[in-house]
Amino acid sequence: MTSAQTLRQLSSHSSRKRPALAAAALAALLLFAPGLGRAFPVNGQYSEDARCDVHPNQSVSHEIGETLLFPIDERILVVSSAIPAYACVADDGAPNDFFVQMTNLSPYAYTDLFFVADSGILIGNADGSMEDLLGAPGVLADAFKIDGTVTLGVNNTLQQESGIVNEIFEPGETWRFLVTNVLFPANVPPLLVFDSVGGFAGSSLGFPPSTASIVGTQIVPEPSSLILLAGGLSALAAARRRSA
Repeated sequence: MTSAQTLRQLSSHSSRKRPALAAAALAALLLFAPGLGRAFPVNGQYSEDARCDVHPNQSVSHEIGETLLFPIDERILVVSSAIPAYACVADDGAPNDFFVQMTNLSPYAYTDLFFVADSGILIGNADGSMEDLLGAPGVLADAFKIDGTVTLGVNNTLQQESGIVNEIFEPGETWRFLVTNVLFPANVPPLLVFDSVGGFAGSSLGFPPSTASIVGTQIVPEPSSLILLAGGLSALAAARRRSA
Protein backbone atom coordinates (compact mmCIF):
# COMPACT_ATOMS: atom_id res chain seq x y z
CA MET A 1 0.00 0.00 0.00
CA THR A 2 1.34 3.47 -0.85
CA SER A 3 1.70 6.29 1.64
CA ALA A 4 -1.07 8.20 -0.15
CA GLN A 5 -3.48 5.24 0.16
CA THR A 6 -2.67 4.90 3.84
CA LEU A 7 -3.29 8.61 4.39
CA ARG A 8 -6.69 8.37 2.69
CA GLN A 9 -7.67 5.37 4.80
CA LEU A 10 -6.61 7.10 8.00
CA SER A 11 -8.51 10.25 7.05
CA SER A 12 -11.66 8.23 6.32
CA HIS A 13 -11.29 6.22 9.51
CA SER A 14 -10.88 9.34 11.64
CA SER A 15 -14.19 10.72 10.36
CA ARG A 16 -16.09 7.66 11.63
CA LYS A 17 -14.57 6.43 14.92
CA ARG A 18 -11.50 6.56 17.12
CA PRO A 19 -10.47 10.01 15.92
CA ALA A 20 -7.72 10.40 18.52
CA LEU A 21 -6.03 7.12 17.57
CA ALA A 22 -6.30 7.91 13.87
CA ALA A 23 -4.85 11.38 14.37
CA ALA A 24 -1.89 9.99 16.30
CA ALA A 25 -1.25 7.38 13.61
CA LEU A 26 -1.53 10.06 10.92
CA ALA A 27 1.02 12.22 12.74
CA ALA A 28 3.44 9.29 13.01
CA LEU A 29 3.04 8.52 9.29
CA LEU A 30 3.73 12.13 8.32
CA LEU A 31 6.87 12.12 10.43
CA PHE A 32 8.34 8.81 9.34
CA ALA A 33 6.94 7.88 5.88
CA PRO A 34 9.64 7.96 3.16
CA GLY A 35 9.54 11.18 1.16
CA LEU A 36 7.12 12.83 3.56
CA GLY A 37 8.77 13.37 6.90
CA ARG A 38 12.35 12.13 6.94
CA ALA A 39 15.13 13.46 4.79
CA PHE A 40 17.74 11.73 2.69
CA PRO A 41 21.13 12.22 4.37
CA VAL A 42 24.37 13.13 2.68
CA ASN A 43 27.88 12.19 3.74
CA GLY A 44 29.88 15.38 3.55
CA GLN A 45 33.37 15.95 4.92
CA TYR A 46 34.69 19.45 5.54
CA SER A 47 38.47 19.91 5.48
CA GLU A 48 40.11 23.00 6.94
CA ASP A 49 42.81 24.67 4.87
CA ALA A 50 43.21 27.99 6.70
CA ARG A 51 42.07 30.38 4.00
CA CYS A 52 39.63 32.53 5.99
CA ASP A 53 38.20 31.40 9.35
CA VAL A 54 39.52 28.28 11.06
CA HIS A 55 37.00 25.48 11.65
CA PRO A 56 37.71 21.89 12.70
CA ASN A 57 37.44 19.09 10.16
CA GLN A 58 33.89 17.79 10.48
CA SER A 59 31.13 15.74 8.88
CA VAL A 60 27.77 17.09 7.73
CA SER A 61 24.71 14.91 7.38
CA HIS A 62 22.01 16.86 5.51
CA GLU A 63 21.58 19.07 2.49
CA ILE A 64 18.76 21.59 2.40
CA GLY A 65 17.49 23.10 -0.82
CA GLU A 66 14.72 24.47 -2.96
CA THR A 67 11.22 23.09 -2.86
CA LEU A 68 11.06 21.26 -6.20
CA LEU A 69 13.96 18.91 -5.39
CA PHE A 70 13.88 18.30 -1.64
CA PRO A 71 11.62 16.40 0.79
CA ILE A 72 9.40 18.38 3.13
CA ASP A 73 11.83 18.44 6.04
CA GLU A 74 14.73 19.84 3.99
CA ARG A 75 12.94 22.56 2.08
CA ILE A 76 14.13 26.14 1.92
CA LEU A 77 13.36 29.14 -0.26
CA VAL A 78 16.49 30.78 -1.69
CA VAL A 79 16.86 34.18 -3.37
CA SER A 80 20.14 35.83 -4.31
CA SER A 81 21.16 39.19 -5.70
CA ALA A 82 24.42 40.77 -6.85
CA ILE A 83 25.65 43.35 -4.37
CA PRO A 84 28.97 45.18 -3.90
CA ALA A 85 29.76 43.73 -0.47
CA TYR A 86 32.41 41.26 0.61
CA ALA A 87 33.77 39.25 3.55
CA CYS A 88 37.25 37.99 4.53
CA VAL A 89 38.98 39.07 1.30
CA ALA A 90 39.17 42.33 -0.61
CA ASP A 91 36.74 42.86 -3.47
CA ASP A 92 38.30 41.90 -6.80
CA GLY A 93 36.38 44.64 -8.59
CA ALA A 94 34.18 42.27 -10.61
CA PRO A 95 30.37 42.09 -10.22
CA ASN A 96 30.59 38.67 -8.58
CA ASP A 97 29.59 39.31 -4.96
CA PHE A 98 26.18 38.12 -3.77
CA PHE A 99 23.71 38.50 -0.96
CA VAL A 100 21.86 35.20 -0.43
CA GLN A 101 18.60 35.06 1.48
CA MET A 102 17.21 31.68 2.56
CA THR A 103 14.07 30.84 4.54
CA ASN A 104 13.59 27.54 6.38
CA LEU A 105 10.33 26.00 5.12
CA SER A 106 10.90 22.71 6.98
CA PRO A 107 9.71 21.78 10.51
CA TYR A 108 13.32 21.15 11.62
CA ALA A 109 16.19 23.31 12.82
CA TYR A 110 19.74 23.08 11.45
CA THR A 111 23.14 23.97 12.84
CA ASP A 112 26.74 24.16 11.52
CA LEU A 113 25.56 25.21 8.06
CA PHE A 114 28.06 25.42 5.20
CA PHE A 115 27.74 27.05 1.79
CA VAL A 116 29.39 24.72 -0.74
CA ALA A 117 30.23 25.56 -4.34
CA ASP A 118 29.75 22.98 -7.07
CA SER A 119 32.87 21.53 -8.65
CA GLY A 120 34.68 24.03 -10.86
CA ILE A 121 33.25 27.13 -9.16
CA LEU A 122 35.57 29.10 -6.88
CA ILE A 123 34.59 31.19 -3.85
CA GLY A 124 36.92 33.98 -2.77
CA ASN A 125 35.88 33.82 0.89
CA ALA A 126 36.07 30.03 1.29
CA ASP A 127 37.14 28.73 4.72
CA GLY A 128 38.16 25.33 3.36
CA SER A 129 36.89 22.46 1.19
CA MET A 130 33.91 20.10 1.26
CA GLU A 131 33.87 16.60 -0.20
CA ASP A 132 30.83 14.49 -1.07
CA LEU A 133 32.01 11.08 0.14
CA LEU A 134 29.01 9.34 -1.45
CA GLY A 135 28.42 11.11 -4.76
CA ALA A 136 31.84 12.47 -5.69
CA PRO A 137 34.64 11.08 -3.52
CA GLY A 138 37.94 12.82 -4.04
CA VAL A 139 36.38 15.99 -5.48
CA LEU A 140 37.06 19.02 -3.25
CA ALA A 141 34.70 21.98 -3.49
CA ASP A 142 35.12 25.46 -1.98
CA ALA A 143 33.07 25.93 1.18
CA PHE A 144 32.58 28.31 4.06
CA LYS A 145 30.66 28.13 7.31
CA ILE A 146 27.66 30.45 7.38
CA ASP A 147 28.32 32.31 10.62
CA GLY A 148 29.27 35.70 12.01
CA THR A 149 26.36 36.81 14.18
CA VAL A 150 27.69 34.78 17.14
CA THR A 151 30.95 33.12 16.01
CA LEU A 152 33.15 36.06 15.15
CA GLY A 153 36.11 35.91 12.78
CA VAL A 154 37.34 37.52 9.58
CA ASN A 155 34.75 35.73 7.42
CA ASN A 156 31.56 37.10 8.97
CA THR A 157 29.22 36.00 6.20
CA LEU A 158 25.97 35.75 8.18
CA GLN A 159 24.56 39.28 8.26
CA GLN A 160 21.08 38.73 9.65
CA GLU A 161 18.87 36.16 11.40
CA SER A 162 15.17 36.96 11.47
CA GLY A 163 14.62 34.98 14.69
CA ILE A 164 16.79 34.37 17.72
CA VAL A 165 20.39 35.35 16.97
CA ASN A 166 22.10 32.03 17.75
CA GLU A 167 23.30 30.65 14.37
CA ILE A 168 20.62 27.94 14.54
CA PHE A 169 18.45 27.90 11.41
CA GLU A 170 15.02 27.54 13.02
CA PRO A 171 11.78 26.65 11.18
CA GLY A 172 10.37 29.75 9.50
CA GLU A 173 13.57 31.73 10.07
CA THR A 174 15.27 33.74 7.31
CA TRP A 175 19.04 34.14 7.04
CA ARG A 176 20.94 36.63 4.87
CA PHE A 177 24.60 36.00 4.13
CA LEU A 178 27.41 37.08 1.79
CA VAL A 179 29.29 35.16 -0.90
CA THR A 180 32.36 37.01 -2.18
CA ASN A 181 34.39 36.93 -5.41
CA VAL A 182 32.61 33.99 -7.06
CA LEU A 183 34.40 32.73 -10.17
CA PHE A 184 32.21 30.72 -12.55
CA PRO A 185 33.43 28.54 -15.43
CA ALA A 186 32.92 30.08 -18.85
CA ASN A 187 29.98 27.75 -19.62
CA VAL A 188 27.98 28.74 -16.50
CA PRO A 189 25.79 31.86 -16.77
CA PRO A 190 26.22 33.14 -13.19
CA LEU A 191 23.04 35.11 -12.56
CA LEU A 192 20.88 32.49 -14.31
CA VAL A 193 21.77 29.54 -12.09
CA PHE A 194 23.09 30.98 -8.85
CA ASP A 195 19.68 30.70 -7.15
CA SER A 196 19.36 26.98 -7.92
CA VAL A 197 20.73 25.54 -4.70
CA GLY A 198 21.00 21.77 -5.02
CA GLY A 199 23.35 19.08 -6.29
CA PHE A 200 25.81 18.67 -3.44
CA ALA A 201 29.48 19.56 -4.05
CA GLY A 202 30.82 17.68 -7.10
CA SER A 203 27.70 15.57 -7.67
CA SER A 204 25.56 18.22 -9.36
CA LEU A 205 22.12 17.04 -10.47
CA GLY A 206 22.51 18.86 -13.78
CA PHE A 207 18.87 19.92 -14.10
CA PRO A 208 17.76 22.30 -12.85
CA PRO A 209 21.28 23.71 -13.10
CA SER A 210 23.03 24.29 -9.80
CA THR A 211 26.05 26.23 -8.65
CA ALA A 212 25.94 25.74 -4.89
CA SER A 213 24.63 23.70 -1.97
CA ILE A 214 23.84 24.34 1.67
CA VAL A 215 24.63 21.47 4.03
CA GLY A 216 24.71 21.06 7.78
CA THR A 217 23.42 19.06 10.73
CA GLN A 218 19.73 18.57 11.39
CA ILE A 219 18.53 19.00 14.97
CA VAL A 220 16.07 16.15 15.43
CA PRO A 221 13.37 16.64 18.10
CA GLU A 222 13.54 14.43 21.18
CA PRO A 223 11.13 11.44 21.22
CA SER A 224 9.16 13.19 23.95
CA SER A 225 8.53 16.10 21.56
CA LEU A 226 7.17 13.71 18.92
CA ILE A 227 4.86 12.16 21.53
CA LEU A 228 3.62 15.62 22.49
CA LEU A 229 2.98 16.41 18.82
CA ALA A 230 0.95 13.25 18.32
CA GLY A 231 -0.94 13.91 21.56
CA GLY A 232 -1.73 17.46 20.48
CA LEU A 233 -3.13 16.27 17.16
CA SER A 234 -5.22 13.69 19.00
CA ALA A 235 -6.63 16.33 21.35
CA LEU A 236 -7.41 18.60 18.40
CA ALA A 237 -9.28 15.80 16.61
CA ALA A 238 -11.28 15.03 19.76
CA ALA A 239 -12.15 18.71 20.27
CA ARG A 240 -13.38 19.00 16.69
CA ARG A 241 -15.55 15.93 17.16
CA ARG A 242 -17.12 17.39 20.30
CA SER A 243 -17.78 20.74 18.64
CA ALA A 244 -19.39 18.97 15.65
